[in-house]
Amino acid sequence: MTDAHGAGTGPVSDWDPADPAVQADPFAEHRRLRATCPVAHSARWGGFWTATTWEDVRRIGADRENFTATLRTIVPSSPRQGLPRYPLQSDPPRHTVYRRALAPWFSDPAVARLEPGVRRITGDLLAPLVTGEPVDVVGGFTEEAAVRALCLFVGLAEAEAGRLKSLGLRYVEAVLAQDLATAGGISREIDGFAVALVEDRRHAPRDPAADVTTGLLADPSGFTDEEVAGMIRTLLIGGHTVQKNFTGSALRHLAADRDLQDLLRTRPEMIPAAVEEMLRLHSPNQALARTTTKEVCLGGRTIPAGSPVALLYLSANRDESVFPEPDRFLLDRQGAKHVAFGYGIHACIGQPFARLQARVALEETLARTASFAVEGDTVNATWPEYGVTAMRMRLVPPGGG
Repeated sequence: MTDAHGAGTGPVSDWDPADPAVQADPFAEHRRLRATCPVAHSARWGGFWTATTWEDVRRIGADRENFTATLRTIVPSSPRQGLPRYPLQSDPPRHTVYRRALAPWFSDPAVARLEPGVRRITGDLLAPLVTGEPVDVVGGFTEEAAVRALCLFVGLAEAEAGRLKSLGLRYVEAVLAQDLATAGGISREIDGFAVALVEDRRHAPRDPAADVTTGLLADPSGFTDEEVAGMIRTLLIGGHTVQKNFTGSALRHLAADRDLQDLLRTRPEMIPAAVEEMLRLHSPNQALARTTTKEVCLGGRTIPAGSPVALLYLSANRDESVFPEPDRFLLDRQGAKHVAFGYGIHACIGQPFARLQARVALEETLARTASFAVEGDTVNATWPEYGVTAMRMRLVPPGGG
């Protein structure tokens, strides 16, 4: 599709992610865009471009020369004051230094050491819910499990989970409403968690091989306290709302497919493959953003320098040119890999921990129930997230019918 402009108004708006009809069925709109306007412009939130295909999303993710993450990472924009979000809001060469320092904390051995704690948290939350009666599985399980697991990872007391959860939810709401004054104030409170944690570890260090903050402070790169706090801050805001949304999506998917439930109960070794296919179908980040560093031609559209471009993962992962039968769940799907965690140097560094949490959530839920089903309507997160934010379920215990 070539550029189309209104009289003196800039590019025509091809779509609006905040349109209630789009929010009700984003996949239908994404199919339309991929077929008719794969690089689309939206006038919403001051104007931005959207890459909808798997190929373009990967191209942008790998193109550090023409697209930068230093100016913004989401649409609409979030407050820029306060701690920087490292390594996300940085480009090489400094990005490489931050990512190298964080990588050991997401290695297979490091994540494996966290599994007993994640499993304890998951079991403790599920136990009182498996009664066969309708229960709130978001407030009672997915939301709480995500934030407690995050506290476990960064070394915060679980008693802090409630406050951190509330701040994260309010922050997302304020950004979506473009109430940047409120969002900025909440952001500073979240900064306070990270700053206090760094100050504590500076004065009372823990084992640098077991505590991420102490380890980063002891890193030979010689990070400043602000840099370490910025890395911790990135984990705090990105580590629980998205996880909560995805775990809810995975449970809702299983609730609608009793045969798949039963298969995974008898073949739990297949749960990791199920998690990957659910990540493709239910990508918990609809989109993250980059900014063009110069004029770029993409999909037949001319995008000016300094333009925000959303990488629409939720659409790319159902691109019919890449994924046969893209709207079907195929447990043994082969071929191209999904981009639910992004692509390129800014792909989510925490994805091993996210996969662990999702796997344990499904393992424990399936092992503790004979069946489970959704009770009533569910509520989805809206742009730029995707997933379940409100849901009631009946979790039937073994022998409970």
